[in-house]
Amino acid sequence: MATDGMPRHWYEDYERGRPGYPAQVLDVAELSSSATALELAAGTGKLTRQLVSRFAHVVAVEPDPGMRRALVAGCPGVEAIDGTAERIPLVDDSVDAVFVAQAFHWFDNEAALVEIARVLRPGGALVVMWNVANGPAVPSITAVEELLAPIWPRDFGFPLDMMSGDWAPTAWNLPFAERTFDQIREVRLANPQTLDAQGLIAYFGSMGWVANLPDEERQPLVDAMRSHLTAAEYVLPWQTRVQWTSR
Repeated sequence: MATDGMPRHWYEDYERGRPGYPAQVLDVAELSSSATALELAAGTGKLTRQLVSRFAHVVAVEPDPGMRRALVAGCPGVEAIDGTAERIPLVDDSVDAVFVAQAFHWFDNEAALVEIARVLRPGGALVVMWNVANGPAVPSITAVEELLAPIWPRDFGFPLDMMSGDWAPTAWNLPFAERTFDQIREVRLANPQTLDAQGLIAYFGSMGWVANLPDEERQPLVDAMRSHLTAAEYVLPWQTRVQWTSR
């Protein structure tokens, strides 16, 4: 059954298969636990749950209704609202920090930075992060790679990298960014993810080019992946790359 333009299984696979983030990502901006934090493009709440455990007030903005439903289900009580980075439904100077996980590359850079600066209080932090592959899966998943190779987009790292091209945003070079935000700081954090076979299948199923296959093509591919994954668990060696600045 499809929902909001994506199949229902895509939302389920995204939540089960995509990696989360190391706890240190909440420490880089040295925020007080009393801070109000805004997360943009919060998705199913991978980072949101960590923010809620740390900060007094968290607002999660997510434009996709299916994602918001998963977010609320997995993070009860969070203030989850419809909106985008380019049109944030909050008043001026209303948050102490803005977090963006695995999504900044989808934004209209200048429009998003103008809005982020608008809602940030003076001195407020902007923290953006991505999970990037940092080596092959252990044990090897070569047989699954061979199954996926014909449909994998050429401009995406194969088979684990979720980013295309250079992961670092070009937004920091915009005149508005240089006038409005402090120097960009960066840290890279180890973030290994351990999955069972079904979790690894969910990870691959969370890719749109797999999720949107017709059922008569997708299900045989899922079944073939399952037949090749015989280990009890697999470790995906992600590295979380974090950049942060302040207004």
